[in-house]
Formats: sequence, C-alpha cells, structure tokens
Amino acid sequence: MQDGSNIKNKPVTKRILSLDQFRGFAIFGMILVNFLGHFDVIPETFKHPRFGMTFANAIAPYFLFAVGMGFRLSLQRKITKLGKTKAYLLSIKRYIILIAIGVVLYGPDPVCDMWDALVDIGFGGLLALPFIVSNRFVRISMAFVFLIFHQLLFALTPYGEWTMVNSIDGGPLGIFPWSSILIFGTIIMDYLVELPQKHFIKNSLVLGVLLMILGYGLSLLEPQSLWQFSQRSMTMAYPLFSAGLSIITYVAFYAINDIRKIEIPHLTLFGMNPLAIYILQQVLIALTLAFMPGDTPLLPALLGFVVIYGVCYLVALYLWKKQYILRI
Repeated sequence: MQDGSNIKNKPVTKRILSLDQFRGFAIFGMILVNFLGHFDVIPETFKHPRFGMTFANAIAPYFLFAVGMGFRLSLQRKITKLGKTKAYLLSIKRYIILIAIGVVLYGPDPVCDMWDALVDIGFGGLLALPFIVSNRFVRISMAFVFLIFHQLLFALTPYGEWTMVNSIDGGPLGIFPWSSILIFGTIIMDYLVELPQKHFIKNSLVLGVLLMILGYGLSLLEPQSLWQFSQRSMTMAYPLFSAGLSIITYVAFYAINDIRKIEIPHLTLFGMNPLAIYILQQVLIALTLAFMPGDTPLLPALLGFVVIYGVCYLVALYLWKKQYILRI
C-alpha cells in the first residue's frame, strides 16, 4: 500500500458520483435542520442540543468531511499544473474568501454566531493546508494534535467554561477540531483513489468504527464537564465520533452510488454546486423565518420547507443546465 504522499496510481479525471451525492446530502440536511429545527413542533433529532448526538449534529461534520475529501486531490492537481507556490496561494485565497462570505452571512460576531459552517471550513482549510500533501501518518497525527490542543485549552483554561456560556461550535478555537474532521476526509480520499473496491470498504469501515468507539469512550470519562459529548464544546468525543460517522455514511453512499449504480434524486445537483446552494438556502431560510415564529404549527412549517427546498432545487437545476458552478 502506498503511504499516500502522492496519489498517482489511479488518477481521478471525472466527477465521483458518491462524493457529489454525499455533498448533496449534507446540503439537503442543512436545509432540513436549519429551517425545521426552528419550530417547537419538530422532533428533537432535527435540532442541536447542548449535549448528545442528533441527526442535526451530523450535518456540519458531513460538510467538513466532504470538503476534506476534495481538498487533497484539488491541491495536488493545482501543484502539478501551476507549481507549489501558486497552488498554495490560490488555496489560501479560496479559504479567506470563504471566511469573508461566512462573516457576511452569519454576521461579524467573533464571540458566537460567526463560528458556523463556512467560517469553520475557511479556518479549518487554512490550518490543514500545510499538511494536505503530506503522507497519511503526518495528517492523522496533525488531526489528533489539533484535537488534543483544543481539549487541553478547554479543560485547563477558562476557555471551556466561556465557550459553553457564550459561543457555538467550539467558539473561536473550535476551528482546530473542525480541521481534524476535514483531515480525516483526506484520508478516505486516499483510500478511494488507491485501493481496490473491497479494500477501500474494509479499511474505511475499520477506521470509521474505531473513531466512533474512541469518541464514545472519551465521552464516558470523568469529569463529564471536560469530556462532554457536545457540538457546542467540540471536546474530543464529538469530533472523533462524528468523523467516524462521516466515514461510515460515505461508505454507504459509495455502495449505493458507485457499486450499485443507484443515484438518489436531486442530491447530485446540490453536490455539484454546494456553495451556491448553501448561500441560497441561508438567505431563503433567514427571510422565511422572519415571518414564521417558533410556535408555528406542523403543516405550515412543512410547507415552508417544501417551498425552500423546491426553490433550491430549481436553482440547482438551472445552474446545472447552464453549466454554471460557483467556484472560489
């Protein structure tokens, strides 16, 4: 088996259906939980609790993981085509622009609201960038270094208590565990490109299960206030478990899309233009929720979701037909 420092024995020259579908599922999930999670009548699994794991808590990790899967291949292509210096500068520019877009969407609040998906992706990408073309051992090591660094700050300084009171998604330093999830996505892309089908599934499932077991095991440690399972705190249990869950979920898409040749409707269109649809759904949800309070009954809430989803789908379809892809 290669060490992963250079992906070259099975070069990817066309889109990977399972990756587009997986990204599209993450976008679908964001529309679902970002809108329906606002209403009291919706089950708790579509909301973000302070502690524990719900469907809503899996969506952001899916998004970061998918970014990581594409990041390593795209950077290596740029290095081959443009040279290392220009490739790295373009990547830095891309992630800075993502951060800027996130600040515009979420508001320039460095304490709380700013630390959402696009900002976490931007900073996570910048943190991971120096190691993306390194071998797997280096990348996995750095993923754990980021996790441990954040855990120590959370446990040994006032930062942990401050985060739980004032911020979301790990706060300003949550970018370190989010970056670790992104890095695990690069590992699975190595497996996908380098390994035969059977070995890809086996290696991915083993890594995914191990990460989930490790994350769950850490959540049992005492004191619970320092090892809590929480997306709000981003202590080690949650990012490890969610990275493992992302791997298992991606393998399921691989089996459905790339092995069985079954394409789930709509998801590919979302996955081919994720940034455009993400921005659109953020704007549509913000506008709609301004007129729909939290105690809205179930039927109007579901109709609101159908309308927002339908608009996003029609825009994704139009962009696909015109071959427009929003790239940075």
